[in-house]
Amino acid sequence: MIVSDSDDAPWVSIPASDRRMIGGVDIRDVAGCTCLRLRRAGRMATQIFDAHLQPVGLTVGQFGVMAQVYGCSLWRPPMTMKELSTIVGMDPTTLNRTLKPLEAQDLVRIEPDRRDRRARCIRLTMSGRDRLAQAMPLWRAADDELHRTVGAEATLALSGLLSLAGEKLRKPE
Repeated sequence: MIVSDSDDAPWVSIPASDRRMIGGVDIRDVAGCTCLRLRRAGRMATQIFDAHLQPVGLTVGQFGVMAQVYGCSLWRPPMTMKELSTIVGMDPTTLNRTLKPLEAQDLVRIEPDRRDRRARCIRLTMSGRDRLAQAMPLWRAADDELHRTVGAEATLALSGLLSLAGEKLRKPE
Protein backbone atom coordinates (compact mmCIF):
# COMPACT_ATOMS: atom_id res chain seq x y z
CA MET A 1 0.00 0.00 0.00
CA ILE A 2 1.38 3.40 -0.99
CA VAL A 3 0.74 6.23 1.45
CA SER A 4 0.48 9.74 0.09
CA ASP A 5 -0.07 13.24 1.41
CA SER A 6 -3.65 13.32 0.13
CA ASP A 7 -6.84 14.25 1.92
CA ASP A 8 -7.42 10.51 2.41
CA ALA A 9 -4.33 10.26 4.64
CA PRO A 10 -3.82 13.65 6.30
CA TRP A 11 -2.00 12.03 9.21
CA VAL A 12 1.10 11.16 7.15
CA SER A 13 2.42 14.68 7.52
CA ILE A 14 2.28 14.33 11.31
CA PRO A 15 5.40 12.87 12.98
CA ALA A 16 4.94 9.22 14.03
CA SER A 17 5.30 10.03 17.74
CA ASP A 18 2.46 12.58 17.51
CA ARG A 19 0.25 10.26 15.44
CA ARG A 20 0.00 7.91 18.40
CA MET A 21 -1.91 10.60 20.29
CA ILE A 22 -5.61 10.79 19.56
CA GLY A 23 -8.06 12.69 21.71
CA GLY A 24 -5.21 13.40 24.12
CA VAL A 25 -4.53 9.69 24.73
CA ASP A 26 -1.71 7.52 23.40
CA ILE A 27 -3.35 4.81 21.26
CA ARG A 28 -0.95 2.25 22.75
CA ASP A 29 -2.75 2.64 26.09
CA VAL A 30 -5.77 0.91 24.57
CA ALA A 31 -3.74 -2.30 24.20
CA GLY A 32 -3.68 -2.62 27.99
CA CYS A 33 -7.39 -1.92 28.48
CA THR A 34 -8.73 -4.41 31.03
CA CYS A 35 -12.27 -4.21 29.66
CA LEU A 36 -11.20 -5.00 26.09
CA ARG A 37 -8.99 -7.87 27.26
CA LEU A 38 -11.84 -9.25 29.36
CA ARG A 39 -14.25 -9.00 26.41
CA ARG A 40 -11.77 -10.77 24.11
CA ALA A 41 -11.21 -13.63 26.56
CA GLY A 42 -14.96 -13.79 27.14
CA ARG A 43 -15.65 -14.10 23.41
CA MET A 44 -13.13 -16.92 23.09
CA ALA A 45 -14.61 -18.77 26.09
CA THR A 46 -18.12 -18.19 24.71
CA GLN A 47 -17.09 -19.84 21.43
CA ILE A 48 -16.04 -22.97 23.32
CA PHE A 49 -19.28 -23.16 25.31
CA ASP A 50 -21.55 -22.28 22.38
CA ALA A 51 -19.95 -25.00 20.25
CA HIS A 52 -20.55 -27.60 22.97
CA LEU A 53 -24.14 -26.45 23.62
CA GLN A 54 -25.07 -26.22 19.93
CA PRO A 55 -26.52 -29.78 19.76
CA VAL A 56 -29.28 -28.75 22.21
CA GLY A 57 -29.86 -25.41 20.49
CA LEU A 58 -28.73 -23.16 23.34
CA THR A 59 -26.12 -20.47 23.67
CA VAL A 60 -24.10 -20.22 26.85
CA GLY A 61 -26.02 -17.02 27.68
CA GLN A 62 -29.36 -18.82 27.39
CA PHE A 63 -27.99 -21.78 29.31
CA GLY A 64 -26.79 -19.50 32.12
CA VAL A 65 -30.16 -17.79 32.44
CA MET A 66 -32.02 -21.11 32.44
CA ALA A 67 -29.64 -22.57 35.04
CA GLN A 68 -30.13 -19.49 37.24
CA VAL A 69 -33.92 -19.68 36.96
CA TYR A 70 -33.88 -23.40 37.79
CA GLY A 71 -31.42 -23.06 40.68
CA CYS A 72 -33.36 -20.23 42.30
CA SER A 73 -36.68 -22.08 41.85
CA LEU A 74 -35.41 -24.76 44.22
CA TRP A 75 -35.55 -22.44 47.22
CA ARG A 76 -37.72 -19.43 46.41
CA PRO A 77 -40.77 -18.23 44.46
CA PRO A 78 -40.23 -17.38 40.79
CA MET A 79 -37.98 -14.41 40.18
CA THR A 80 -39.20 -11.23 38.60
CA MET A 81 -37.53 -9.91 35.48
CA LYS A 82 -35.86 -7.22 37.59
CA GLU A 83 -34.53 -9.72 40.15
CA LEU A 84 -33.19 -12.02 37.44
CA SER A 85 -31.53 -9.16 35.57
CA THR A 86 -29.77 -8.13 38.78
CA ILE A 87 -28.61 -11.67 39.57
CA VAL A 88 -27.23 -12.37 36.08
CA GLY A 89 -25.80 -8.85 35.71
CA MET A 90 -27.77 -8.07 32.55
CA ASP A 91 -29.87 -5.02 31.84
CA PRO A 92 -33.59 -5.86 31.49
CA THR A 93 -33.65 -5.17 27.73
CA THR A 94 -30.79 -7.60 27.05
CA LEU A 95 -32.35 -10.17 29.38
CA ASN A 96 -35.64 -9.82 27.51
CA ARG A 97 -33.82 -10.46 24.20
CA THR A 98 -32.22 -13.57 25.71
CA LEU A 99 -35.56 -14.84 27.04
CA LYS A 100 -37.68 -14.26 23.90
CA PRO A 101 -36.31 -17.25 21.90
CA LEU A 102 -36.56 -19.43 25.02
CA GLU A 103 -40.16 -18.39 25.49
CA ALA A 104 -40.90 -19.02 21.80
CA GLN A 105 -39.55 -22.58 22.23
CA ASP A 106 -41.68 -23.01 25.38
CA LEU A 107 -38.55 -23.42 27.54
CA VAL A 108 -39.48 -20.54 29.86
CA ARG A 109 -42.77 -18.92 30.71
CA ILE A 110 -43.04 -15.23 31.49
CA GLU A 111 -46.18 -14.36 33.43
CA PRO A 112 -47.48 -11.68 35.79
CA ASP A 113 -46.19 -11.88 39.36
CA ARG A 114 -48.85 -13.03 41.82
CA ARG A 115 -47.49 -10.58 44.42
CA ASP A 116 -47.33 -7.57 42.08
CA ARG A 117 -49.30 -7.76 38.82
CA ARG A 118 -47.08 -5.04 37.27
CA ALA A 119 -44.01 -7.27 37.55
CA ARG A 120 -43.34 -10.30 35.35
CA CYS A 121 -41.97 -13.59 36.68
CA ILE A 122 -39.85 -16.11 34.82
CA ARG A 123 -40.47 -19.83 35.23
CA LEU A 124 -38.76 -22.77 33.60
CA THR A 125 -41.26 -25.05 31.85
CA MET A 126 -41.02 -28.84 31.90
CA SER A 127 -39.60 -28.63 28.37
CA GLY A 128 -37.09 -26.12 29.71
CA ARG A 129 -36.08 -28.46 32.54
CA ASP A 130 -35.65 -31.29 30.04
CA ARG A 131 -33.52 -29.12 27.74
CA LEU A 132 -31.45 -27.91 30.68
CA ALA A 133 -30.90 -31.54 31.75
CA GLN A 134 -29.73 -32.38 28.20
CA ALA A 135 -27.43 -29.34 28.21
CA MET A 136 -25.75 -30.06 31.56
CA PRO A 137 -23.27 -32.72 30.35
CA LEU A 138 -22.47 -30.54 27.31
CA TRP A 139 -21.81 -27.58 29.60
CA ARG A 140 -19.61 -29.81 31.80
CA ALA A 141 -17.57 -30.86 28.72
CA ALA A 142 -17.13 -27.21 27.71
CA ASP A 143 -16.11 -26.24 31.25
CA ASP A 144 -13.62 -29.11 31.35
CA GLU A 145 -12.18 -28.00 28.01
CA LEU A 146 -11.77 -24.45 29.26
CA HIS A 147 -10.05 -25.71 32.44
CA ARG A 148 -7.69 -27.92 30.40
CA THR A 149 -6.90 -25.10 27.97
CA VAL A 150 -6.35 -22.36 30.54
CA GLY A 151 -4.95 -24.60 33.26
CA ALA A 152 -6.31 -25.45 36.70
CA GLU A 153 -4.31 -22.86 38.61
CA ALA A 154 -5.10 -20.04 36.16
CA THR A 155 -8.78 -21.02 36.08
CA LEU A 156 -9.00 -20.93 39.87
CA ALA A 157 -7.25 -17.54 40.02
CA LEU A 158 -9.39 -16.16 37.19
CA SER A 159 -12.63 -17.33 38.85
CA GLY A 160 -11.64 -15.66 42.09
CA LEU A 161 -10.68 -12.41 40.41
CA LEU A 162 -13.87 -12.35 38.35
CA SER A 163 -15.99 -12.93 41.45
CA LEU A 164 -14.20 -10.13 43.26
CA ALA A 165 -14.52 -7.77 40.29
CA GLY A 166 -18.21 -8.65 39.93
CA GLU A 167 -18.87 -7.78 43.56
CA LYS A 168 -16.99 -4.49 43.31
CA LEU A 169 -18.72 -3.54 40.05
CA ARG A 170 -22.23 -4.47 41.22
CA LYS A 171 -24.38 -1.39 41.55
CA PRO A 172 -26.01 -0.91 44.95
CA GLU A 173 -29.76 -1.42 44.85
